[in-house]
Amino acid sequence: MQEYIIQIRRTLLQILAWGFFISVGAYFTGSAWRIPGFIIGLFTSGVYFLLMCYRVSKSADMPIHKALLYMRVGWILRLSFIVIMLFMSLKIPVLDFWSAVFGLFTLQIVMFLNGVVIVGKSFFHII
Repeated sequence: MQEYIIQIRRTLLQILAWGFFISVGAYFTGSAWRIPGFIIGLFTSGVYFLLMCYRVSKSADMPIHKALLYMRVGWILRLSFIVIMLFMSLKIPVLDFWSAVFGLFTLQIVMFLNGVVIVGKSFFHII
């Protein structure tokens, strides 16, 4: 369980670092108006990740059939959260919808980059 918590913290820090670098890049390229939408998407991605981690940790102690039902209900709640965020980014004029969508994919980008690092380490035999 200790390793699980370390991995959660590490992933959250990587999400924050990705968000920081993208926000700084957007600011210096003259796209500062996109940053609020991106931050909303980044926040949603982080909350989605935390909700998923919470569900996984709670379902680990349950019987299999209860854990499956628990995870299915969690999936619906997480999807509803994403839909609400996207609807909110459409209705609030300050938020750019496509920036929010890009921020929403932050978790997937971070996970993909983690996978690339793991494969790279195993391919080049780096410990």
